[in-house]
Amino acid sequence: MKFWGIFPKVALLSSIYAVLAFYLDERLGVSFLAFPVLGFLMVFLGLSLWFLCYLQVSRAYSKGKLLTEGCYSRVRHPIYSIWGFLVIPGFSLLFGGFMLLLPLVYWAGVLGFIGEEEKALEEMFGDGWREYAERTPRFVPRP
Repeated sequence: MKFWGIFPKVALLSSIYAVLAFYLDERLGVSFLAFPVLGFLMVFLGLSLWFLCYLQVSRAYSKGKLLTEGCYSRVRHPIYSIWGFLVIPGFSLLFGGFMLLLPLVYWAGVLGFIGEEEKALEEMFGDGWREYAERTPRFVPRP
């Protein structure tokens, strides 16, 4: 598996839906439930957290190590979580309308493809990955 994992597939699926949503909003004259200030804050916070996680995982990846510390100590896929709970919903709130369904499309893509990435990680890191996966939740930290 390459560094970007399943991101290209999920991004393609989400982008196709976003274009369709913009088209439908324009075509049908739909504009409801937009909260641009909240959306902007969520996107800003999400991109800031994403950057921190990205720095951590890119360093570990370049060394061929399984990252289980920092952002990755609470969930196995913090970048997907950040995009799914902050960035994508925030982007949806910026525009409202049919864009409000974008987080559902994003999560459908992530859940549909995540098995590929986890299988590749298991092949790459073996028992280290299996132990980490057993004690660390996928997307939502335990209380």
